[in-house]
Amino acid sequence: MPRLRDLPLVDASIPDSATFADAVARLFEARVPALAVTSADGRLVGVVSELDVLRAVFPRYLAELRHTAFLEDDLAGLDERADAVRDRPVAELARSVAVLDGGESATHAAERFLHTGEQALPVVEGGRVLGMLSIAALCHARFDRVER
Repeated sequence: MPRLRDLPLVDASIPDSATFADAVARLFEARVPALAVTSADGRLVGVVSELDVLRAVFPRYLAELRHTAFLEDDLAGLDERADAVRDRPVAELARSVAVLDGGESATHAAERFLHTGEQALPVVEGGRVLGMLSIAALCHARFDRVER
């Protein structure tokens, strides 16, 4: 059975010295739901995801609401929130997540995704980030192995 290092990992990382705005641009470019934030020597500092960006630029109380039709967009307030985080180092906003080892199995990765709720997780080997594995890539790899 192939190991995670053999799956289509996405080179989706950003240095911990980059800004949050740089991370948003890299997320869009990488087309993966999360980036590995790495130190200068390639070690994992944390992860920043699309949901982290959403939480940073929209009011926190939205997570508590079930219906927002009564709200009007406060464009000035939203701009202020984005401006407040734009130039912060991405390392300040990175968070710890489960890490997958390159030698682990696809079944283990599936279990980690199911239990963490993350959409993409870093795959590491020898302390260095090999890339990001998304749920979509994991499922795609499994479907490619099924004979028709």
